[in-house]
Amino acid sequence: MDIMRLVDNERERLLEETQTEPAKLVTIAYYRKAVEVFDKCAVRESRWKESLSVKIDRVVLNRFLGPLVLAGVLYLLYYLSIGKGYQLTNYTWPLLATFRNFVAQLLPGEGILFDPTLRTIILSVLDGLLAVINYVPIFAMLFSIVAILEDIGYVPRMAFIMDRVLRQFGLHGQSVFPMVLGGVIVGGCAVPGIMATRGIKDQRARHATILIIPLLNCLAKTPLHILLIEVFYSAHKRFAITFISTISLVIALTVSKVLSLTVLKTKEVAPFVMEMPPYRIPTVSGVVQRCWERLWLFFRKIVSVVLLVMIIVFALTNLPGLNAAKRDAYSRESAQMVENLLASVGEDSPYAHILAGEGLVELINFSNKFDSAKKAARSEAGLERVHRNFEAKNSEFYKLVNRGRFKSKGAMEIDKEAARVSKAYRSFERERKILRSQLRDDVIVHSALGMVGKVVEPVTKYAGFDWRVNIALISSFAAKESSVATLGGIFGLGTGDRLEESVGKGALGWTDLHALALMVFMVVFPPCIPTLLAVKMETGSTLWMLVSALYPVLLGLLLATTIFTGGNALGLTGVQAMGGFYAIFVILMFVLAMIRGPGSYLDD
Repeated sequence: MDIMRLVDNERERLLEETQTEPAKLVTIAYYRKAVEVFDKCAVRESRWKESLSVKIDRVVLNRFLGPLVLAGVLYLLYYLSIGKGYQLTNYTWPLLATFRNFVAQLLPGEGILFDPTLRTIILSVLDGLLAVINYVPIFAMLFSIVAILEDIGYVPRMAFIMDRVLRQFGLHGQSVFPMVLGGVIVGGCAVPGIMATRGIKDQRARHATILIIPLLNCLAKTPLHILLIEVFYSAHKRFAITFISTISLVIALTVSKVLSLTVLKTKEVAPFVMEMPPYRIPTVSGVVQRCWERLWLFFRKIVSVVLLVMIIVFALTNLPGLNAAKRDAYSRESAQMVENLLASVGEDSPYAHILAGEGLVELINFSNKFDSAKKAARSEAGLERVHRNFEAKNSEFYKLVNRGRFKSKGAMEIDKEAARVSKAYRSFERERKILRSQLRDDVIVHSALGMVGKVVEPVTKYAGFDWRVNIALISSFAAKESSVATLGGIFGLGTGDRLEESVGKGALGWTDLHALALMVFMVVFPPCIPTLLAVKMETGSTLWMLVSALYPVLLGLLLATTIFTGGNALGLTGVQAMGGFYAIFVILMFVLAMIRGPGSYLDD
């Protein structure tokens, strides 16, 4: 006991005199002695030259130039993956929409108001999956660039550059790689990031790293961020991408500092030591292989977790369903709309018989297929083929859906009566789609998940979230990709519309402040179930798992409420609120960085 007390006293004395952790002093002395022995024993050739890696590191690891190089690398990564990668979806989405329409044609046809159950289930789940799969080109670009950085050997340099910064926030140089895996570079995953903390000897930094990794930009959050940026901040895309890509790190560092000053202050600390590998030229096969491995993991997650979530969400958003009285009310309103259409057309019209009985349902499905085929056409020649094919299938239906226009002997003509009936039909279609939208909302409101979303809406409304967004967020507990998938399932993707188009047309009734509040909330959203299990496994504590699940909810609601309610009160636009929020949080982060924590090993 006396020896241990003496050791503790000497440790405290050294810490007070040198302001440096004794373990670090021992490590420094060890390496100094190793260099001294090496200089006495090693014989260098007279023609010895510095390696290329050493020359490059003089710039890359320079105290002033290193951070600038790092910022440039990160900006280039975001620009190529998010900016240019999104442009690739303009080519892939038509393929997905064509597949969706192909599946829809194999299913029972759409009804005037109520669709067959099989059609509803399959298309709802498929819409959710396609909403997520649409972002695969972005992920492919992102994974390829990250693989190149890993092959080059730049990731350990990132750790070295960031160590002095991270120490100010209770973290460690070895926290960088887990944070990169978790999403400092957009597109990470919290599970491998948390598991990669095993090599961190500093227990305080290790626990802090585990608790903040879920706050970073993991792959699963990216689809929702891209969706909202494209719809609400397309004119300020670069600024919005920079904001959402870096605010997660700013929030994470701030939270880490608070944790290290409070609940983690009694944990042991240790110095940072890392050996730099030489630079290497990446190989095409290696980059392609790792890109494919990560994409395959992404597809597996979609097929397993997201597919399961979408099936569960469909059940929870459709059951128990509307009661008989409400269904009868909708049926009467639908029947009245049909009567109004027939009255507008008139019994004497040569097209009246087409709209009678099942003919109207057949016309609706013919019109849907015609619109889908036109959207899938990639050229004028392809569009011309679509017109010819549909006119050949049913010339009377074709005239009605094409506003009375048709070709006769190679010349375009107009059937005036068909044009008049077509106008009445288009008016009916607008009313029918509005009623179907009301029906879908009514079904969800009276569903199990809708009831939960409604219960918490009095709290979340101050953050700008209505019951539909609450449903999407609740589904995200299983997998964050489900936020976009659930929105795709709730609002549907129509007959080939992107979710961006549906949201952009006002389906949500959002402003840019709504979008900003949701983006920031998603940044700090609680870990998904696999991540929570990883937290429990790495900390060995159920309590830490519960803490990692609870504090992001409270923090996220606080930040989202500040943005939405505060922004509206001050009359701010989304861009103004984004800039103000960023400035305030950066200032707060730097203020906290100046506070010295207990037992820190910061340099003089």
